[in-house]
Amino acid sequence: MHQQFSIPAAESNRAKWPHEIFLINLVFNHILVFASTFGVYSTFPLMVLIVPITSFAITGYILIKAKQIAASDETSFVKSHWIIAHKRNKHFMWLLVVTCAIVGGGLWLSKIMAWSKIATIALLGGAGLLPFMVALLLLIVMGNDSMYQARHGKLPKSFVEQHPDMHAIPSQAPLLAQQ
Repeated sequence: MHQQFSIPAAESNRAKWPHEIFLINLVFNHILVFASTFGVYSTFPLMVLIVPITSFAITGYILIKAKQIAASDETSFVKSHWIIAHKRNKHFMWLLVVTCAIVGGGLWLSKIMAWSKIATIALLGGAGLLPFMVALLLLIVMGNDSMYQARHGKLPKSFVEQHPDMHAIPSQAPLLAQQ
């Protein structure tokens, strides 16, 4: 469920921005760049570090920018979408930290215990990367939905109910038609 707002196109574009950055990080960085760096892993093993480093930079940007937007005189609709993106990015940051810890710990453990390459890949893929990729796909779906909502002047109804003070501005009153 969502609540419809009457907003100008420029405001819609500003509200889409955090979701677009988030999706660029998820789709381009974590799927495309990871696949290409993983392909050259045997030749350049440290090249895979580009993905988490880039991801932490993009996620950090969204977290910092969301706090700046919250303190600015931006409209409540744009602020709301930055708040939603901030919350998802904070969760994604923890997901990334846990995944990096599992993969790093698994690599360290496989070196110490002299595991075979197959056992190491099975452990890291099953315990570290598979849950991360499932969560990544869910976040991509949620990010696409948020971008759609921002484009069409919508906010999740639960968000509006949790933050009623943000949407009390008369110029941003909800439309009568709630979908």
